[in-house]
Amino acid sequence: MSSVKWAIMKDEAELSTLLLIGAGLQSLLVLLLPAYVAILPACLLLLSRAASTYLSTLGLISNPRLEGVSKGKIWAAYPDPKGDSTERAPKNNVVVFVLGARSNHPLGRFSPEFREMGKYFQSMWKEAEENRELYGYLGKTFPLTSAEQGSGNVLLTLSYWKSIEHLHAFARGPTHRAGWDWMNKQLKNSHSLGIMHETYMAPYGHWENVYANFRPFGFAQTKHLVHNTKTESGESRKLVGAQIETRGTRLGGMYTRMGRKEEAKQ
Repeated sequence: MSSVKWAIMKDEAELSTLLLIGAGLQSLLVLLLPAYVAILPACLLLLSRAASTYLSTLGLISNPRLEGVSKGKIWAAYPDPKGDSTERAPKNNVVVFVLGARSNHPLGRFSPEFREMGKYFQSMWKEAEENRELYGYLGKTFPLTSAEQGSGNVLLTLSYWKSIEHLHAFARGPTHRAGWDWMNKQLKNSHSLGIMHETYMAPYGHWENVYANFRPFGFAQTKHLVHNTKTESGESRKLVGAQIETRGTRLGGMYTRMGRKEEAKQ
C-alpha cells in the first residue's frame, strides 16, 4: 500500500479508534501467548523507533524526513521552450483548480459511492496526463486533508493548467463529462457524497513561489512539454520539470520572481 493511500486511510478513523484497535490486538496476543512473549512485539517496535530517531538526531544515520527534500532555496517556473532553466521571470499565466471531495456516509471513504467516485477521479487525471498538450495540464498535488475534524476530513487536490480555455476543454472532454453526469445523479439521490471546486487564474506578473528545504510541491511538481529534437515525422516533445534554483541568481525577491521590476526596485 502506498504511503498516500495509508495516510488517507488513517484519516478515516478517530485516534481513539486506532488506539482501541491496537489495544484489541495486544489483548489477543496476551490471551494466546505467555505475557512476556505477547509484549515483545510492541516493546521491540517502540525501542526500534526510539533508537532510529535518536541516531538520526545525532546524524549517525540518514534522516528519513529529508528524503526527497530540495536543500536550499528554489523557485518553480515555466521552463523556456527548449526545456532549459532560466533566470527570467515566467511570462505565462497559470490556472489553479482546487478540487475537494468528502464522504458523508457512515462508512466514510469505505462506502461504495466514494470508491466509485475515486475511480472516476483516477480516470480523469489519467486522461489529463495523457493529453497534456490538448488540455494544457501541468500537474497536481497528492491528496491533501483539511484537518478540520478528528477524522473523515475533506480531501483536496490542487491542479495546475495553462489557461482557463484549456481547463474548460478538459471539463467538456468525454471522461470528465461521464464522471460529472454520474455525480449529478448521486447528488439527486442522496447526500452521502460531497464535492466542491474553486478556480483561480493568475496572469503573468501576479504569481510566484519559493521553497526552502522543501519537497517538490504545488507548482514545483508540474511537468512541461517542450521541444526536443526534430525527426522525420516532425518535432518530438519531452517532459521536463519546473524547478529552478535561486541561489546565486537575481530572483530572490517576490516582485522580481513575478517579473515586476519597478516594484522590485522599491
